[in-house]
Amino acid sequence: GKNIWMMGGGEIIGSFLDEAAIDEFIITVVPTFIGAGIPLLAPRHRKVALRLLGVERFPDGVVQLHYEVQRSMV
Repeated sequence: GKNIWMMGGGEIIGSFLDEAAIDEFIITVVPTFIGAGIPLLAPRHRKVALRLLGVERFPDGVVQLHYEVQRSMV
């Protein structure tokens, strides 16, 4: 398939996970506390197992985590 870049809140990401339409996550962590915001995932009654594929660290302290969704848990 093709790559799709999706940005959104926890509800839309959860909906795509429910349909097994996400196979990878690239999560960027910015070293700043903001106090509130949109959750990465909506509350679910199941686990989503991830396998770490890679980590990239940037000079400004930002870290990017690349995960693969493990299908057996979705």
